[in-house]
Amino acid sequence: MTYQNYLVDVGPDKIALLTVNRPEKRNAMSAEAWRELEHFFAWADQAPEVGMVILTGAGNKAFIAGADLNSLAGRRPADCLKNAAQSALRRIERCAKPVIAAVNSYAFGGGCETAIACDFRVASENAVFALPETGLGIIPGAGGTQRLSRLIGLGRAKDMVLLGRSVSGPEAVRIGLATACVPQEKLLEEARQMAAQMLKRGPLALQMAKHLLQASLSSSEDVGLLMENMAFGALCGTQDKREGVMSFLEKRNPSYQGK
Repeated sequence: MTYQNYLVDVGPDKIALLTVNRPEKRNAMSAEAWRELEHFFAWADQAPEVGMVILTGAGNKAFIAGADLNSLAGRRPADCLKNAAQSALRRIERCAKPVIAAVNSYAFGGGCETAIACDFRVASENAVFALPETGLGIIPGAGGTQRLSRLIGLGRAKDMVLLGRSVSGPEAVRIGLATACVPQEKLLEEARQMAAQMLKRGPLALQMAKHLLQASLSSSEDVGLLMENMAFGALCGTQDKREGVMSFLEKRNPSYQGK
C-alpha cells in the first residue's frame, strides 16, 4: 500500500504498522490525509494478511498535532457537511481488527480524536493529549465531544474540551484515557506485545466481541444481550471454537484459522 501521507509496514506476524508521515507538519491532518486514513482501514478490514493495526506518528515531535490549520482557515459551513475526519474515524471504530494507537508525543485536536477512536492507546512518557479547539472558536469536530465522555466520563471530558486542559501520558493512564505509559524507546515494543497477545486469541471471537462492545454504547441492555446470545451461538458453530476448546483440553496452544 502506497500513500502520500502514510507509511505502511505489514509483517509476517500479521501486525500492520501505519505511520502518519508528515513530520514537517508535525503530522497534522489534511483533507487528503483523512481520506487516505479511511482508505487504509477499509483495506485492512478485509485483508487476510492483517490481524492487528498499530497507528503511530513519524518523528518524536507529534503523534498527530491536529488539523492542518491552513486547510481549516478557508473552510465554510457547507464544506463541513462532508466530514472526512468523522468518516475516517468511524472506519477505524468499525474495523473488525483491533487497533492500537501508539501515541509517541503530542496528540492534539484531531490527533486526540484519532487516538480515542482506536481500541487501545499506549502512550509514551512525553505524550500529551488535548482538545484545544474551543480556544480557536470551534469545537472538536471528529467525534471528540462524543467518544471522550464515554471513555473517561463526562466531568473529565468537560475538563479537556471546555477548559482545554492537556493530559500527560501518566495521567492518561490514571483517568482511563490510555492503557499504558512507557518510555519513548519502548513504545512500539509495548504496542507490539499487546498486539501479539491478542493475535493468540480467536480472530472471529475478537471481531465479534469488538462489534458487540461498540454496539453496547447505543443499544439497550435487552437488545445488547440478545445480540450477544446470537453471536455466542454463531461462534459455537465455528472451527475456531472447536479448536479453542480442544487445544485447552489437550493442553496445547491453539491454531486458529478464522473459520
